[in-house]
Amino acid sequence: MLDRQSIESKTVLAAPASDMVYRESLVKSDLAHCIYLFVEDESEKMAFRILLEEGLGINFRKYGIVLAHYGGIDNLKHTVKLMNQPPRYLSPMIFTYGDDLKAKSDIKNFSNMPANIHLFRVPYQPVVHLPDGKVGGSFIESFSPKDFINACFNTTLLKSHPDIRKQDFSKVFHHKKPYYTQIVSFLQNKKLSNYLPCKIEIAESMATYCQNEPSTYHKLASLIKEIRKNNPVSA
Repeated sequence: MLDRQSIESKTVLAAPASDMVYRESLVKSDLAHCIYLFVEDESEKMAFRILLEEGLGINFRKYGIVLAHYGGIDNLKHTVKLMNQPPRYLSPMIFTYGDDLKAKSDIKNFSNMPANIHLFRVPYQPVVHLPDGKVGGSFIESFSPKDFINACFNTTLLKSHPDIRKQDFSKVFHHKKPYYTQIVSFLQNKKLSNYLPCKIEIAESMATYCQNEPSTYHKLASLIKEIRKNNPVSA
């Protein structure tokens, strides 16, 4: 068994801005049996639980999943490095990451990952055209345009402006362009002083009310099941 106090201390000292809930989970969980699922930020942490557990039936307790966020793509490399330092975590770990320009650049530096570390791209398949002409996307683009548009108009910001119509945004929305920048541009053209719909609200709404769970999360659920099958919980 790994020294939990040593791990806890190392995590606090090396990554003081990391997720407090995750640090608490390290103490409470059986490290030899957990599957650690790291997502990019707080909004994704909320959404992934809804999608996987409520939508796709991945019982976090049954599968031994500890869900945490690593605080943005800039922290991904540091978090993976930290988790790979001696005494190294032996539990399976999944790190999800976006497929935008920054992530594409950073992920190139990841090589020779230990067998227990799995990198998982979100969205699993490219969706939109990025500014440099490449194709990719972000967490938001893992959902359908309809789910995104509905979620935007379910935010506190848009509910407070009933004069701004969903139909008008739908008419100018382009499904091959990054989604969030389009709603920001649309609201700027409407001369709103606040033109940034809350991403956490959007994420929660998309995860809760999406017509069908996107294929990306079916893939992730399958990966979790495969990992658990290959790493059964010992009695």
